[in-house]
Amino acid sequence: MEAQHLLVLLLLCILGAQAIEDVAAVEETLAMKNQTEDIEETDFNDVSNLTADQGNWTVGECIIVKMAAQIVLDPVWVHLSGLTLSPDKANANTTITLDIPVTATVSPQSSCLPPDSNSTQLFTVEWSDPDPNPDTTGVLNRNLTLHFSLNQTTSPPMYGVSKISAVYEYRTYIVQVNTTIDTNTTILVNETVLEYISMSTFAMNPWEFLVPENRSYLCMDTGVKSMISELHKSSEPGGSPGERLTNATVTGKRVQFDAFRSASAPPNQFQLPSDCSYRPNDIVPIIVGCALAGMVLMVLVAYMVGRSRSRARGYMSV
Repeated sequence: MEAQHLLVLLLLCILGAQAIEDVAAVEETLAMKNQTEDIEETDFNDVSNLTADQGNWTVGECIIVKMAAQIVLDPVWVHLSGLTLSPDKANANTTITLDIPVTATVSPQSSCLPPDSNSTQLFTVEWSDPDPNPDTTGVLNRNLTLHFSLNQTTSPPMYGVSKISAVYEYRTYIVQVNTTIDTNTTILVNETVLEYISMSTFAMNPWEFLVPENRSYLCMDTGVKSMISELHKSSEPGGSPGERLTNATVTGKRVQFDAFRSASAPPNQFQLPSDCSYRPNDIVPIIVGCALAGMVLMVLVAYMVGRSRSRARGYMSV
């Protein structure tokens, strides 16, 4: 009798393990289906107040990025002339809202090194706007950089964004400086000074927007990330820390990126997306686990009852 109960218990354990594996497989299949089924452009409709349009950029064969991004600089002050912008700590209510234009181009600074030789890939988009300074005919350059990093020690290998940085050139102006042309003569010379704001999250730990390798990251709203901001001038000494400003923020909407793409990835197409909003349903595994626990408990009770009866029969026979 005891052998029969033990055999039944063993069979239930085997069936329970198989059931758990089947549930896990079904959950994974449903997850992949939920993340990839009927993904259309209308699914990226933005219901927030973000005014930026969604751009689409490609770096060689290794990175594809689609997103609508916005940078907010705070505080700034507009000169009375209305021509230039300058930080003003006394006025924290004025901001610059900078939408990343869809016309921005991929910078040559972008990096597309193979994953086996480097764990970091760079995605930089750049654009320019006319300089409003009437004394110049140049442009003001701006850029945004995403640093993608790959961790090959995890199973499966995971990659994400380890750093976000940006540069915003916002004004030029003319200053007069004394220049010595010989030992006895000094003259005033006009010099153009460029002021710009550098922004960075610096190295983020843990990385943001993690996704398994050979998958793409998909998210309607990546939230707001803060960046340390510093004011710099082209006339300052090299390595100068600049003047610390109030932190800037970067916001991403309708984001999908695909980095560390292998040679077998479909050209110009995102790999299987992993949706940041997806949350697996734990109800089914819980129900299966409770049912299996109840069955094991019943078998144990039956085993103990059968064993006590067997002992009682032995005593009676004696």
